[in-house]
Amino acid sequence: MAEEVNVVVIHYPKPEKIQEFRDLVLRVKNTFKHYPGSLHQHAFEVENGDGDGPEIVVIERYKDKTSLEKLAASEEFQEISKLVPGLVRQPPRIIQGPPLPGFPGSQKGLEAAFLIDSQWV
Repeated sequence: MAEEVNVVVIHYPKPEKIQEFRDLVLRVKNTFKHYPGSLHQHAFEVENGDGDGPEIVVIERYKDKTSLEKLAASEEFQEISKLVPGLVRQPPRIIQGPPLPGFPGSQKGLEAAFLIDSQWV
């Protein structure tokens, strides 16, 4: 069985385009929430320390790498992606990978370790 894939995307919208970008993120959620292999979508907004404007962090989880690749290659995703450059001040930071062994979605079969009162159990 293939490993799940987690994706974290940090977007840097232009301050004057923040509402348009929020609306676009909502459109992405509504368009792909039932897409085959899409397991989870979550987004939140944070203020960065440099005063350039807010950042929008999107967290997604997919059944496997193939599901993510199919979604990214879809006509809908390509269409929406064309709207992003005019709304952001710099390209997004994208981080992706499988869950660590012992965490939900991992197929490694290893037991999770928990830190309780500074002791690994």
